[in-house]
This record gives sequence, structure tokens and C-alpha cells, in this order.
Amino acid sequence: MLEFNKSYSDSKKILDELLVGNGVVVFRDVYPIDQINKAREIVNKFADNQEQKETHFNAEAEEAGTIHLQQRVWNLFGKAKVFSALITHDIIFDLMTKFLGTEFICGSYCASRLLPGAAGQEPHIDYPYWDFYNKETFPMGLNSSFPQNCQVTIPLDICSELSGATAYYPGSQKNLTYPNKNDDFSNLKQMTAVPGDLVFFNGNCWHGAMPNKSDHQRAAILIEFLPKYVKPIEDLVSYLGDDFKKNCPERIKQLLGFNYPYPKIMEVSKSVNDIGIGYKSKN
Repeated sequence: MLEFNKSYSDSKKILDELLVGNGVVVFRDVYPIDQINKAREIVNKFADNQEQKETHFNAEAEEAGTIHLQQRVWNLFGKAKVFSALITHDIIFDLMTKFLGTEFICGSYCASRLLPGAAGQEPHIDYPYWDFYNKETFPMGLNSSFPQNCQVTIPLDICSELSGATAYYPGSQKNLTYPNKNDDFSNLKQMTAVPGDLVFFNGNCWHGAMPNKSDHQRAAILIEFLPKYVKPIEDLVSYLGDDFKKNCPERIKQLLGFNYPYPKIMEVSKSVNDIGIGYKSKN
């Protein structure tokens, strides 16, 4: 796992590592600890007081009756302003603009909290979609030669081997396949990180949370970034109030897809002949 600090200069090396390298990079000491602690406090408050929310790739925990130890807090945009500050960091926007295009969007923004004894997840990929094991529902020829996703993790607690730091299989993103029990997992690594760090990984890289064998919780913010044309997994907009939508910063508007007009109700659209290179050259 390549490591960088927040004053990095070689973005090409980072992006190549995500696409054709091991698939994971980590930046150390990006966020001030007071900002992380504030986010952690809010995540814990929601997790402690809400009903069990949807989580994924947890068949083992479901069968063992320990699914309640794997908690999710969804749609962080609407939870507190600190989450808008975390997701709009300059490092994120610099790298994702180059990796996914200048109008990249957010596909999901949540927090995961694994309590002591949580079983972890089965190995999986996040894109082209979580259910890529149903391969017949996807187009022929689909491949990983270009990125359609990038995942970001912001640790709120220590993510160690003992506490269940996310496992990954270096280089697995280079060949787009869904992992199964017959695959070789002997080269397993873990995304070890501490509060204040910032981790990027290719969503096509085989990965999954590991069991939390520590005596403390292991919470982290999980973000999914997408090119503007991919359908997000999480509906990030419906639960946001009109005041938030109207007054949020420009970077948040982009992440929520407000800057891209599609899908559009064409029958009532008043825009005419505004698409094409010819039109663009006149402006």
C-alpha cells in the first residue's frame, strides 16, 4: 500500500497505482483530529439510537445472529456540516477530477461501525455494481481498462489488523471478476490506517471488512465516487431539505449531481439545440 503525505506532487503515480498497480493508496495525517472526533461523535450518536440499517456482504454475521454488530449510518450529507467539509477536501477533488472526470459525483456517503466481535464481510467488489456476481445482467465485454468508480475511507478509529481493517487483494482490480471461493486469497493485505488518514482504493479491487477481534469499535467513513454518467447506489438527494440543496457549496452541488441535467424530462424542457461541438464553439 503506497503511502503519501498531503503535500504530494506526483498525482500520476497515485492514479496509476489505483488503476494498474496494487489498487490502494493512503495519505497520512490529512484531517485535523478535532474534525475527525466531531464526525466520530455524530456517527456514534446515530448508530446508538437508530434501528438497524441495511448493510452488505454479511451472510456469515446474519447466520450467526451477530449482524447487529455491523452498523451503518447512511446519507452523511444530511447529518452535519462536518461531513460536507470532509468530503470536499482538496486532495479528493484533485485526484478524483483526474481519475473520474471533472464532473465526478458521489454515489454513496455513509459510515460503517464494527463493534467488537463483528464478523466482517465476504470478499466483494463495488463496481461496476455490487451485484456483479449476476454477470448475465451486465453488458458483454465489460472490463477494467478505465475507472468507473473509486472508493474512499476516512478512519474514525484505529483501523488495525486486530480491529478489522479492510482486507484487499493487491492488483485484483486489473482483471474485472467477482471473487469466489475457488480464488486464491493467500496474498491478502489490509488497509491499516489511523484517524486523520485518507485511503483511496479502486472499487474493482477485491476487498472486505475483516472481523473485529479488538476490544474497541472500528468506525470509518465510506465514500463512493463515480463518473457523472453512472447511476448512484444511494439516493443522496431525497432526504435533503430545500435549504440544504439551495445553499450548499458548489463542490457539494457537483457531488450530488446537480450540475448534470440528466435524466431530464425532455417533453417539458425549454432548451433547444444546445448540445454538440458546433454549439459549444459558439460560446
